Amino acid sequence: MGKETYVFGHRNPDTDSICSAIAYAHLKSALGESNVKAVRLGKISKETNYALSQFNVEAPTLIEHIKPQVSDMKYYAIPPIYVVDSVKKAWDVMTEHRRPMIPVLYPDHKLAGVVSISDIAKTYIGLTDGSVLRNHRTPFVNIPAVLEGKLIYGDYPQPYVEGDVYTTASITNEDKLRDVDIIITGNNKALIQMAIASGAGCVIITDQDMEQLEFTEKPENECAIICTPYSFFKTIKMISQSISVKNLIGNQDLIYFQTEDTIDEVKEIMLNTTHRHFPIVDEAGKVKGIISKRHILDIQKKPVILVDHNERDQSAKGIEQAEIKEIIDHHRIANIDTVGPVYLRAEPVGCTSTIVAKMYEEHNIMPPKEIAGLMLSAILSDTLIFKSPTCTPTDEKMAKRLAKIAEVNLEEYGMDLIAAGTSLEGVPAGELLEMDRKPFTLGKYNTAVAQINTGDFKSIYKMRTEILGEMEALRERENLDLVVLMVTDVIVGGTELFAVGPEKWVVERAFALPKGDDSIFLKDVYSRKKQIIPQLTSASQNN
Repeated sequence: MGKETYVFGHRNPDTDSICSAIAYAHLKSALGESNVKAVRLGKISKETNYALSQFNVEAPTLIEHIKPQVSDMKYYAIPPIYVVDSVKKAWDVMTEHRRPMIPVLYPDHKLAGVVSISDIAKTYIGLTDGSVLRNHRTPFVNIPAVLEGKLIYGDYPQPYVEGDVYTTASITNEDKLRDVDIIITGNNKALIQMAIASGAGCVIITDQDMEQLEFTEKPENECAIICTPYSFFKTIKMISQSISVKNLIGNQDLIYFQTEDTIDEVKEIMLNTTHRHFPIVDEAGKVKGIISKRHILDIQKKPVILVDHNERDQSAKGIEQAEIKEIIDHHRIANIDTVGPVYLRAEPVGCTSTIVAKMYEEHNIMPPKEIAGLMLSAILSDTLIFKSPTCTPTDEKMAKRLAKIAEVNLEEYGMDLIAAGTSLEGVPAGELLEMDRKPFTLGKYNTAVAQINTGDFKSIYKMRTEILGEMEALRERENLDLVVLMVTDVIVGGTELFAVGPEKWVVERAFALPKGDDSIFLKDVYSRKKQIIPQLTSASQNN
């Protein structure tokens, strides 16, 4: 399976952006593309939340940007090494995968630290101190694993080595060892008997044929007997590698990255450190693998599908670094740049969900009740229950079909939907501007045009001073030349148009706003796309 493809609408998403993303992701899945996911770029509005609740559909996941992240790198996945594993096991993994560094994990799979080749090389000098295993609290099970041996008899009395390591050459027949000590002996019957008689808790017999193991002597003290194919001298050299890798962890200068970190953040840190390899962890802190500096040059761009928009400033942050695969929209074609050819479907209809619904029909797929309900909600919202001049016969036809599938009364549901989204009680003026705000460039002027659909004009007039203040604050904060707010009331049948900014003359020219006034009522005006933006654009160009 390839990387997950995100489907999303514009920032400050309206009902069409959310519902079209969900419906199109479902259609792609129905067509066999199971790795397509609907996401959103902003807060869910009251109206959209009503639609989702009515049809029992969860809101898409919120994403802050689409910039390349560590998860988009082709990182190295490495078998897990845990703190109790032996140094030799870590070395074997490093050599097999040709990595100069490896992450070490706690039992819960989270990062404990890292070990490097230079860390491990220190243990390869062999056993120089008989207490090395005891001092490093070595798990006893590590010993037969490191020596490629087998425990053929008895048990060591403790889970960790608590004694010292001896050889038969370093003791006499009279020496008595403790039941936690370990003794190494060659494959000589007399030496083996001497080792067993020493009282040690574990006897390691070297130079064994592991396929024809025979052991007839049963120690009186029930000590553990380990047989290994290694020679006597190699066993002495290798046994020190039984110590747990946790003893080599270097974490005083540990640098790691999370899968959600952006490449820009990672680059800056990498350029300021001498390290060349870095562990990566997911949001839960679990280790996923390692990356190197070269991975920055080998980034997989996030594949995305845009619905209900095609302008860079309305899309996700970092969209220029993504791989745009498709665009499904009902707006003008604007300034989204693509590296290669894309599937573009743009139709002059009132709603993106109308296009998506047509695509279901073209593929002979009936949408489930909940998906049909969401697409219906989007059409009713975008066309203001067919009153907007952007509404086409195709929108009405699709809405009627979807209403039957969703099993709702079209008119009643439409009024309930609009009513649910238009209540302004308790909504701060600043939040009103963020419900559905889009940036536009009118000639040389940077502009923001927001729209609210409401049946509560009285609340708006009570908040007039606050609204104008928030519009001015927005203009200063984002260094805009003009801020426009449409307050559209389907019941009254028009839009109160507010405007602030040094270039307010554009609104005065386009809509005969009297000089000195901050707003004007425009009868039968419902559409930002068809009835506001074109007029503002024309007025700004005739200066």
